[in-house]
Amino acid sequence: MIVVGGSAGSFYPLHDFVAGLPADLPASVLVVIHRGERAPSHLARILSRAGPLSATEARHGEPIKRGHIYVGPPTLHLMTAYGWIRLSGGPRVNRHRPAVDVLFASTARWAGNHTIAVVLSGVLDDGAVGASLVAHAGGRVLVQDPAEANFANMPAAALAAAPHSRGLPSTALAGAAVDLIHNLIKSGRRPEMHLQRTEAAMDMTESDDPGFLAEGETKLTRMVCPECGGALAQVDLPKISYFRCHLGHQYAPQSLAAAQAETAEAKLWSAIAALEEQAAFQHYLDSLQSPGEAEPATEHAQIAEQVAQRAALLREQVRQWTSEPATSLEPR
Repeated sequence: MIVVGGSAGSFYPLHDFVAGLPADLPASVLVVIHRGERAPSHLARILSRAGPLSATEARHGEPIKRGHIYVGPPTLHLMTAYGWIRLSGGPRVNRHRPAVDVLFASTARWAGNHTIAVVLSGVLDDGAVGASLVAHAGGRVLVQDPAEANFANMPAAALAAAPHSRGLPSTALAGAAVDLIHNLIKSGRRPEMHLQRTEAAMDMTESDDPGFLAEGETKLTRMVCPECGGALAQVDLPKISYFRCHLGHQYAPQSLAAAQAETAEAKLWSAIAALEEQAAFQHYLDSLQSPGEAEPATEHAQIAEQVAQRAALLREQVRQWTSEPATSLEPR
């Protein structure tokens, strides 16, 4: 099983990789590339023209065949299980669905040491946890050379997280993957299912302990999930730690930082809206006062003015922060 993941800047390296695969490839290829959820899905057609292998958008429940490329559709996680394609609308992982980590983890669980993961150009660190799990299961990890990648974050994170991973130029990745496959065939090694859990082991409602840790989780943290507000548990792998809530939202470190930044900005705009609504309602209360009740009316007007000033000050500050961010984790 060859599983490929990428994000920004990964189209041309993916094209090179597919073009370098032989027509008689004795393996299946599954691809997850981060795309806009409303983006037209032409990737499978493009990859079919790139090399000798045919490519289709993956369909839930179809058998996985050798010598074929399966492309993860927008809005659904692509997973493998017992030789079949599984698509899921489950929680986002690293703020993406489909997510590279989900594909890598499910394939490592099923195909074990017969998994070859390929990580291409992209921002942040989706794929790093999955690459670590592939390596832990005895599989191999190939990475586009970060020095060559348009966006080095994803390949660099995978190199750091996965023991014995290799960084190569995009044009050499296909040949390296084919060599690994032929070495596996010659060795006669059979796939070993890797049974480590890679998702929440139970729903919170199934436990009588509100602070339970699911299988594989190291400890609960004081942080909450940026998407649902649930408590985040930490999971430690040999070279990387990641975080997940009991619903299944999952974040590698860089992805969690980016999600927290987005959430903080949203909360600040919510605070501005709350202040402006408070000021508007104080103006409304002021308008209800009769001419003979000047003092209460003045009180409402003063409160409205004070709150409106606070809202204006905060709005200006947030505009400054968002136009000049302290760091740039993703391309704008």
